[in-house]
Amino acid sequence: MEALKRWITGEHTPVEIRLHLAFLAVGYWGLVYCAFRGYTSLHPYSVMTHTLSALGSFDDGHNPKSYWLFTLAMVYCGASMIPIILYIRRKLAVVSEAGAWVGSLFFIVGCVAIILTGLFPDARGKVFGLWEYRHVHMKTAVTIAIGFGVGIIWHWILLLRDMITRGTFNTPGKLPYLKLMGPFSVTLPVFVAIGFRLEWRYLYAAIYAALHSSGEEMRTYWGFVEKGFRSFPLLEHLSIWGLTIFVIWFAAVLPYEIEQNQRLRKKY
Repeated sequence: MEALKRWITGEHTPVEIRLHLAFLAVGYWGLVYCAFRGYTSLHPYSVMTHTLSALGSFDDGHNPKSYWLFTLAMVYCGASMIPIILYIRRKLAVVSEAGAWVGSLFFIVGCVAIILTGLFPDARGKVFGLWEYRHVHMKTAVTIAIGFGVGIIWHWILLLRDMITRGTFNTPGKLPYLKLMGPFSVTLPVFVAIGFRLEWRYLYAAIYAALHSSGEEMRTYWGFVEKGFRSFPLLEHLSIWGLTIFVIWFAAVLPYEIEQNQRLRKKY
């Protein structure tokens, strides 16, 4: 029970965090693979023509028999990531307590959105009013992108600022910040791809309409923004792959660097 409590609150030991990261990777991608097998037993599937979300659609043309496996995968992923985010926050508190909390809040918003993306699949069917499951799904998917996108940039700035001003993780004869910055290299191609695919003129128009015009006009422009992403399914795959790799890699390199630093301080 004590170990479980540590895991939930993000107070893992180095061995425990590696086990947690392994459970996240194997559990999430194992469930996604099972959903994929269920999909391909009914219809052909390709990352070039089908979004990852299609695995969770209960529409007849997608995955009516095994969609629940994808729902379980997304709920498991989001719930499993929250303690890891708390672990990252605890480790980065030595850099900035407030900064670590702000960064973790962005990530936790993204984690909750992952759970909701699973609970509201990319499928037809009324949820409430004129809203269908696919409408809620798209909004939560955008929230994932905002939460983790802003959170990743925030943590990069936090570490870069610390490297330049304080050097909290510096150790003699080593380049700890090079290792800590490594995970961010995974997300860079995703950010570049999103930048190229984003319909900036419609995004600006949607923001302007939200501030100065009607909600209907804002939704119209935002629909064009969503359409641009839906026409390139591979981007969704790259985004979720990059996200899971980033979280696992980033959490994995934090314990060693910080513990090394603490041991040197005690020694000297």
